[in-house]
Amino acid sequence: MALILKHTILTRPLNALLTAAFIALSGCLALAPAQAELPTLGDPTQQSFSPFNEYLMGKQFYMTLRANVPFIEDLEVDDYVNTLGQRLVSHTEHVERNFKFFVIDINSINAFAGPDAHLGFHTGLILAAENESEFAGVMAHEISHVTQRHLARALTESNTSPATMFATILAGILLASQSPDAGAALIYGGQAALIQSQINFTRSNEHEADRIGIRILEEAGINPEGMASFFETLLKNTDNNNLFSQMEYLRTHPLNSTRVAEARNRISEQSRSLRNDSLDFQLVRSRILLQTHKDPARLARQLADHGESGIVNDYTLGLAYTASRQFDQAIEQLTQLSRAEDHPWIKLALADAYLAANQPEQNLKLLQQLNELYPNYLPVSIRYARSLIDNQQAKQAILLLNQQLRSQKKAVVYQTLARAYFIENNIALALEATSHEYQQEGYLKQAVQQIENALQQSELTPLTRQRLESRKQDLMLQIRKESRI
Repeated sequence: MALILKHTILTRPLNALLTAAFIALSGCLALAPAQAELPTLGDPTQQSFSPFNEYLMGKQFYMTLRANVPFIEDLEVDDYVNTLGQRLVSHTEHVERNFKFFVIDINSINAFAGPDAHLGFHTGLILAAENESEFAGVMAHEISHVTQRHLARALTESNTSPATMFATILAGILLASQSPDAGAALIYGGQAALIQSQINFTRSNEHEADRIGIRILEEAGINPEGMASFFETLLKNTDNNNLFSQMEYLRTHPLNSTRVAEARNRISEQSRSLRNDSLDFQLVRSRILLQTHKDPARLARQLADHGESGIVNDYTLGLAYTASRQFDQAIEQLTQLSRAEDHPWIKLALADAYLAANQPEQNLKLLQQLNELYPNYLPVSIRYARSLIDNQQAKQAILLLNQQLRSQKKAVVYQTLARAYFIENNIALALEATSHEYQQEGYLKQAVQQIENALQQSELTPLTRQRLESRKQDLMLQIRKESRI
């Protein structure tokens, strides 16, 4: 998708961003030391696009995005997007595929499927979707492009280099993060011929993605009408006076009223009765709105003066009060709401308000209650562990986080665990946790360095030393494997 709505000021040179994207996917990107680990692919035009090559391309793609584009770092948003994404994937024939879902802070209606099933969604798209059905429709459509290997098919049918193709996509994303006009112009304007030959989704691709996406939605119990209605939203925003209508999302995702009608015709009457929204989705929109709004105090005034009373508006108002440092109002608002609606995110927002208001005891007490109600739920576990650490209970945080790692090996868990170990002055285990964090983010050499630092610590038990040595060997083997490509 590529309908850009908002204009921003370009803050980085266009040529520099474009060059970075192309060099990154050629394996030569010179990043800052903490980010300078992109494995060399060699000349992709001389190689088959094997699963391992796609894995390496996806790793480069994602790491370059992380280094250059603002991500939404929100536990609830991340949990929701990944839970919904995996739910949809579970109704495909590729349940073993490791899909990665994430949200980037770009105010345009856009989503993309990068190499190795990296699916990104712009904040503008989530805010533009009126309900979960519309957002899930976009997600199911993009998942279908991956499962049907539409991009891989395009590669095999042309002489296009995978690196060049994905670098062009990446360059457009990077530029759109600085200037929507420039990003769209690159992808749909001056580089139109290049894109047309490299990443064009044919009409048959789009119809196939629509058909399979609708089936996925139906089997997941989500009303597929949202896919068609969101297509209509895109069409309504592409009028003759809009620069981007001339460049057309159509160029890579052919879209017209006929396709919308055909998508609707595929939807059974029974499926139209499936649910089309969820409270979680609306609360996610609230969280993204607050994180992307430049003036939370003004938003709070608008909601207080003109907003309709209801769970979502009241929740948004509570978040706005906290973000604008009106802590008493935030605590009062969210306390009242938590009594009326038993949703963990409301109580988590209240815990955040307590923390921001410098009321650590109330914060810890509430998070302890939530942890008992929702054990191993990441948004609760991470906050509770951080609160335990802040209240000199790092040992309990370590137990909690190690329990969390049994079900979710995520970078944020290892990062928080490292902090707890440092507080306990267990430097070797802190470094080991940091090593895992680096590995989760793709930085294998930095992960090895942390293990080497850990091995230099005194008073290591034989078992710990053996585990660290084994981990170092595994990391070195992975580095050698990637460097041979």
